[in-house]
Amino acid sequence: MTAARRDASRELSGLEIALEWGKLPPEHLSAALKALEPELKRAHEIRMKRLDMEERERSALHEANERQAQRSYRLYMGGLVAGFALCAGMLVGSVVEAIHGQVVLAATMAGPTMLGIASLFVLRQRSASPGQRRQARGVALPGQQSNRSVLPDVQPAEPLP
Repeated sequence: MTAARRDASRELSGLEIALEWGKLPPEHLSAALKALEPELKRAHEIRMKRLDMEERERSALHEANERQAQRSYRLYMGGLVAGFALCAGMLVGSVVEAIHGQVVLAATMAGPTMLGIASLFVLRQRSASPGQRRQARGVALPGQQSNRSVLPDVQPAEPLP
C-alpha cells in the first residue's frame, strides 16, 4: 500500500497488492484487506463506468456511421432514379420531336444534353468549365496572374575560365 501512495499515477493490480501485503503477519493482513476493500470497490466501479462510457461511445459512433451510410445510399439511389427518369423522358421527347420533323432539336435532346444530365445525376460527376480547365493547366484568365512563370527555367551558364 505504501508503493500505491508513492506512485499515485500507476494503479496496482490486485495481485501486486496481495504480493506486497503477503509479507505481513496474518493479523495485519485481515486489517489491511478490510482497509483496502473500499478502495478496490471504487477502482472497480471507475473501471466499469469507463468501460460503459467507451461502449456507449462506440455504439453512438456505429449508429452515426449507419445513419450516414443510409443517407448516402438514399442520395445515390435518388440520383439514379432521377437520372433514369430524365434520360427516358428526353429520349421519348427526342423521338416525338423527330416524328414531327424537328431533327435538330431531337438530336440535341438525345445527344450531349442527355449525356451531361446522365453524368450529373447518375455518376455524380461534373465536367469542368473551360475556365477551370485553363486554371488547372496554369493558364491565366484575363485579369489574373498565371501560376507559371512566362520564361522557361534556364540554368545559368558556367563562368568562362
